[in-house]
Amino acid sequence: MGKKRNAKKATNRNAGPVKLLPQIRGQLTAIVDDVFKRCTKVPPAVAPSAAQEWAEYLEIYELIEKIQDLEKDIQLPTYTRTDQVAPFMSWLKERKIMVNGIEIAEFGHEGFGLRATEDLSQGQKIITVPYEAMLTEETARKSYLGPLIERDPILQHMGNVALALHVLGEFVNPQSSWQPYLRILPSTYSTTLYFTPQQLQSLKGSPVLEEAVKQFRNIARQYSYFYRILQSSPEAKSWPIRDYFTFKAYRWAVSTVMTRQNRVPVKESSGQMALIPAWDMTNHEQGIYSTDYDNEENCSVCLAQRDFKAGEQFSIHYSQRPNTELFLHNGFVYRDNKNDSLAIKLGVSKDDPLHDEKVALLSSLGLPSAGSFMLIPGQHPVSPGLLAFIRVFCMDKASLDKWKDDGEKAKGLLHEDCDVGTTVQDKTWSFLNIRVALLIRSYPTTLEEDEAALPTLSGVDSLIRSQVICEKIILRDAALYLTSHISK
Repeated sequence: MGKKRNAKKATNRNAGPVKLLPQIRGQLTAIVDDVFKRCTKVPPAVAPSAAQEWAEYLEIYELIEKIQDLEKDIQLPTYTRTDQVAPFMSWLKERKIMVNGIEIAEFGHEGFGLRATEDLSQGQKIITVPYEAMLTEETARKSYLGPLIERDPILQHMGNVALALHVLGEFVNPQSSWQPYLRILPSTYSTTLYFTPQQLQSLKGSPVLEEAVKQFRNIARQYSYFYRILQSSPEAKSWPIRDYFTFKAYRWAVSTVMTRQNRVPVKESSGQMALIPAWDMTNHEQGIYSTDYDNEENCSVCLAQRDFKAGEQFSIHYSQRPNTELFLHNGFVYRDNKNDSLAIKLGVSKDDPLHDEKVALLSSLGLPSAGSFMLIPGQHPVSPGLLAFIRVFCMDKASLDKWKDDGEKAKGLLHEDCDVGTTVQDKTWSFLNIRVALLIRSYPTTLEEDEAALPTLSGVDSLIRSQVICEKIILRDAALYLTSHISK
């Protein structure tokens, strides 16, 4: 006997959803309930250790694997992206989306992007997208998901989540007017939501590992939450999204929004999350921000950030974001990222006898008593916030009294040339030097080993190693900088 399928019958991949057998649906619902309970349990009074968080992640990941196995016969429609280019370009004209001097092309490991078909000049208007052509929180509320969005507290306060459900709902609705746009989107992504535990383990020592684990947990929680709603709500029985809603499908929708979303200003509001067709086909390049919103014309306008030659890839500068954010939310790393940084978690212990005084001084500087402080690339790798925090952290009673009474004077602690006294300064450099050395040793491989291995890697393995290399370069430069100060 062959292995039993989970569905009543197999169908053509694009012919419509399959129906799970009742007993399979029952098994699936039970596991989903378990995931929901694990992801929403009240956190303990004492924060769990990294080892405990990893163990919990593995347990949730194993349950998600079981869920995906039970859902394996429910597949999203698939399309060949190259076949969708012509329909998409026609759709752009119908939606009055203007593209000037560019075309869609493939660029190796970067995937699809835009290529200049003629010489383009810096400041030239390249893409104009009317607000009405965008997928937004507003279009989500106007869709059949509107009633759910209006009453659900998560969807009301998390526009990106509402947009993800909207994207999935429109993608599986063959009557949707958004089909030409949605069909040209990638069918998979390189976000950490697709990483296996083995791949995540390659991030050991990196601060991004903890964030990736949290991200997976959050999406598992959201999936289980909306699964329960879609399966139990009577009105959802007629929604196209209901029979297609799987973990794999939700992960795709979340990754689509996460890698492409942008906040657009809307009159009488603080703005809303949106997907901007055509504009979101552009890949990133270090440079200047060249996208703006024309409130009078109610459209997004993209200008050429520099001169482009015909045949060259047309790119934009996404924003001043570190590689950690690009890695987690966009699925790539930009090696020459001048806005990169590496977070160091620090905090003033509540057992410190000078806790209140230190917290008060930090507050006057606009700094938290506990949080992430940054090492940055360049000749001065210790960010002002990190430097000031460590200085306050290392102060004794006399030093705190000296700085706390004059708010303007205290701002000098943010500057490297501030005279804080030999004792505090020596303690500051020594503390940072030890901390950086410990961070370097927390990685299982050296920077030299990573650089040597990178050319032999591809895909996710190459992406992970590139992220780790960027972190280690910041740490290496910081170590050299701190050593020079200690030796003075």
